[in-house]
Amino acid sequence: MNLIRNIPAAASAAALLPCLLFGTTGFLTWLGARGAWLLLPSALGAPFAVPGLRFAPLGEQPWSALAAELAGVAVLVAVVWWATARSVARRPDASAVRAFLAGWGAFALGAAAAGVPRALLPAWEMGLGPVGWYAMLAGGLVTGLLWGSTLGWICGFARLATRPRVAVAA
Repeated sequence: MNLIRNIPAAASAAALLPCLLFGTTGFLTWLGARGAWLLLPSALGAPFAVPGLRFAPLGEQPWSALAAELAGVAVLVAVVWWATARSVARRPDASAVRAFLAGWGAFALGAAAAGVPRALLPAWEMGLGPVGWYAMLAGGLVTGLLWGSTLGWICGFARLATRPRVAVAA
């Protein structure tokens, strides 16, 4: 039973890996130079990638942007924890494919939820009206879901690695 309680912790720790990677300036510079087309949604106002875990604002950003990023990381980890714990509680003896897809889906859902505070803070700072709020919210949800679907394999493998092995009765 101890292993089952540790599965959400392993998936949540794996969810922090992309956040740490996207929190480094070197990786963001490298990615921006080689995949400039990935920056297009953020040029339109949507948050870029998954929330970055950093301890100082990036460039000339205000401290409120750092607070929104850290809130996004907290939301991402909490949603991955919740979704993984829910999948383990519902199907503790899930097959390998189902366990992998549960971890992948948990990260995609968490990244979409993390896009909400990251998108609404700029909408509030710009003083947008209701249409702007909903447009920024939709942009944050969609880009978070896309990046979460792209990077969800990380939590999928973490969930797969911690899957309890069930003995097959012949």
